[in-house]
Amino acid sequence: MNKADYLAFPAIVGTPGQYNSMRKMWDGHHYKYHMDRMGNVKPMVDNKAPRTFIHCHLKMKKIQTEQEYLMEMERNNRVLVSRIARTMARRGVDNWNDDYEIFSKNKASAGADERNRGLVKISLENQAILEKLTCTKPVYNHKQWLQDFKVTREYTNRLRKYPQTSCKKVIHQFHNMHNVTAVTNAE
Repeated sequence: MNKADYLAFPAIVGTPGQYNSMRKMWDGHHYKYHMDRMGNVKPMVDNKAPRTFIHCHLKMKKIQTEQEYLMEMERNNRVLVSRIARTMARRGVDNWNDDYEIFSKNKASAGADERNRGLVKISLENQAILEKLTCTKPVYNHKQWLQDFKVTREYTNRLRKYPQTSCKKVIHQFHNMHNVTAVTNAE
């Protein structure tokens, strides 16, 4: 419909009642036409979900590596089970050297005697050192240390503005003060 047709229509109709009914009819017709066009209009903003691609969701390389890992794990488990079964059947050590048990039972290793002699020598030296430590008398004289501490404290007290008094001196002075006051109150 054209806008000119809609505006030109009332000039043709002469009676006022016909004008209102025709106007409603044309307005309804234009509204329906407008709504049909609005239904077919594509939106300017694409707010639909993006397209999904199969290769984004189904990661074949990951599946392949997982299958390879599981196959390797199963193969290792089979190898371990066969080794354990072979060991249990032979009742011996599972080793590449089949003569290992016979060799170790019949012949001692070449360095075993040397190691034993070394261990005996070390233990004898340790016993001698322990004996020396227990027999020696202490060289430090704690009484001399205490005397040196007292002399050093006297030096530091002379250098200080307010000399440090020992706890015993303070307690002794406190008791003397109370005894003197008790004696003066008794008189």
